[in-house]
Amino acid sequence: METLTTLITIALGLALLVVYRRKTSLSNPRRLPPPPGPKPDLIIGNARHIPPTNAWLTFTEWKKTYGDIVHLEVPGQHIIVINSYKVASKLLGQKLAYADRPAFQMVGELMGWSRMVSLMRYGDGWKRRRKLIHPAMHKTAIKVHWPEQQREARELLRNLCERPNDFMKDIRTTIGKLIMLAVYGISVKSAEDKYIVMAEKALATVAQVASLGNSLVNIFPILKFVPQWFPGAGFKRRALAWRVTTEKMVDYPFAEVKQKLASGTATPSFTANALQNGGVTDEDVKWASGTMYAAGSDTTGTLLSSFVLAMALYPDVQRKAQAELDRVTQKQRLPTFLDRPDLPYIECLIKELLRWSVITPLSVPHALSEDDYYEGYWIPKGSTILPNVWAFSKDADMYPEPEQFIPERFEGEAGKKVLDPTNYAFGFGRRICAGQNFADAVLYISIVSILAAINISKHRDESGNEVEPEVSYSAGMINQVNPFKCSIKPRSDAARVLMQEV
Repeated sequence: METLTTLITIALGLALLVVYRRKTSLSNPRRLPPPPGPKPDLIIGNARHIPPTNAWLTFTEWKKTYGDIVHLEVPGQHIIVINSYKVASKLLGQKLAYADRPAFQMVGELMGWSRMVSLMRYGDGWKRRRKLIHPAMHKTAIKVHWPEQQREARELLRNLCERPNDFMKDIRTTIGKLIMLAVYGISVKSAEDKYIVMAEKALATVAQVASLGNSLVNIFPILKFVPQWFPGAGFKRRALAWRVTTEKMVDYPFAEVKQKLASGTATPSFTANALQNGGVTDEDVKWASGTMYAAGSDTTGTLLSSFVLAMALYPDVQRKAQAELDRVTQKQRLPTFLDRPDLPYIECLIKELLRWSVITPLSVPHALSEDDYYEGYWIPKGSTILPNVWAFSKDADMYPEPEQFIPERFEGEAGKKVLDPTNYAFGFGRRICAGQNFADAVLYISIVSILAAINISKHRDESGNEVEPEVSYSAGMINQVNPFKCSIKPRSDAARVLMQEV
């Protein structure tokens, strides 16, 4: 069936090729060349050059041949890969023309995620929803969530020690609980809660198809018009079923908040506050709220799982961070948000975590709303722009020994000259993640709590031999750490007592 779909696509591509070439030539009045890239095939362009998974690895290799900007072309689309932070910062960070998003065919158009703020096209709708989120996620505004974040961090400690083999599940549940409470005012008790289950299902579908080469319709958008019943259109039937899953994740908690507001039992939350303030549509509030859950749940959870992996692999880093915490707390209490200014090594550790784990290796693609010219190259209007964050974070000139976890690279005066990963880990320009401050707070309090109370080490087999965990991630828009085993134990009896404090 997929072969039939491919043949149909080629036929349609032939029909469109002449029109497309003519339109492209007319839109380049300066007659400058596009950036270099692999030579396209006659009909399908560079479709066969785009790997279905881990495309960022190939793009990083291409940097050696083609440089900081690489041009790819498939029928109806130009794709620009940016392999340099300097270029990404100048284009995506400073020019409004790069603030748009492409029409994500599978995830956005067919599965319905184009209504999420993070994937919406730039325009009035996006501005309204972004304007709703931004004040609630301001660095000062998120302080209202510190008490529950601190409380959930302590519950996470207890859960990690009681069931260490389920640490990844418990981390995801903790993040889900915090976001549900902040966004909807809904208190979630466990991983089996209906809202957590809905979200896990919806996010799992995105992970399957979000990467550029992972679905044929992403490369050949015309396939979205193929009828569901057509041979080879299984992708469309799956997408429409997954669309229902997405809408449940967004609709159900929103409806509960509306019901509680009507009965006077609603807990203060982003959604309740937005609805009570008025001046906005239900649709805008609903999808702004859904965005906050979807965007924060996977990324923050994966970062914390990567932190556990890093501590198992780098015990010296763990000991150094614990020593800094012990000097501040004297082992008499668990750390709080107020301790943060006194924990410079922890700050370096968090920066290194953002660099080392590379949760979104191609960030979220941008789209160019008008022709642009850079360093003698023409970047066509409508191009999909892929900032290769993987290449930025693995740049050996900026980060010597990039595969190693070395927080010290950010220490002291020398560390100030090293590119801060927060400059690229949360996006660029107007499309920077609105929830960055919330995510940072959750990361900080979770990490310092774990380090203060728990020792993480490599798993030992039945013979007592250490088992080296593999550093591997699933391929997708979000690079989720694959399951691994490790040892998680309280640092001491005194630490176990501190965990019980509410």
